[in-house]
Amino acid sequence: MTRLLCTTVFLGALFFYSVAQAEPQPRETSRGLGLDVAVGLMHVSPQIDSPAIGADASTETNPVVGLTYHLNESIALNTALGITRHEFSAPGLGNLGKVSLAPFHVVVQYRFLPGSAFRPYVGVGVNRTVFFRQGGPVFSLLEDFKSSTGPVLQAGFDYALGKQYFLNLDFKKFYIDTDVVFKGGSKVETIGLDPTVISAAIGYRF
Repeated sequence: MTRLLCTTVFLGALFFYSVAQAEPQPRETSRGLGLDVAVGLMHVSPQIDSPAIGADASTETNPVVGLTYHLNESIALNTALGITRHEFSAPGLGNLGKVSLAPFHVVVQYRFLPGSAFRPYVGVGVNRTVFFRQGGPVFSLLEDFKSSTGPVLQAGFDYALGKQYFLNLDFKKFYIDTDVVFKGGSKVETIGLDPTVISAAIGYRF
């Protein structure tokens, strides 16, 4: 996974390097309103809390599109569009099944170093995660997992590759849980997923 992310960033950086060389590095005194769009890969690693059955889930790497709307030079709103599908297993039970996650979220960012090519940021927000395409040896016996609402924390940075292109590295921590309930009403446990999401992307400033 790490090699795949690094390769994507490296190739993207090389592609835009000639553009960056032909244009001076941005030294904006104020960003003002504006939209950033970044395309890359995200690596999703669930941190499972399953006290009853000790379930675990696969890590996955998928495409992601990041959107950041700048309210001013220091405050921005951020979200990302991406879906992951994870396989779950448990000791003694083997494969439990698979389910897809769509973690809809919005984060309020505070961005440091206005006017610099290197722009670190931190953020806090809320996620609404929807589960779908649930199935498998055990999951087919369960009620559909209910959607989850919880906080999300963020940290990362942009690095300018020119006036409009930039490299983005991003870390998010989602807090997600849902009830595991057999069809018929018998609750097994409340399982916490709490994935960490690391992404690398190339972006464009409009």
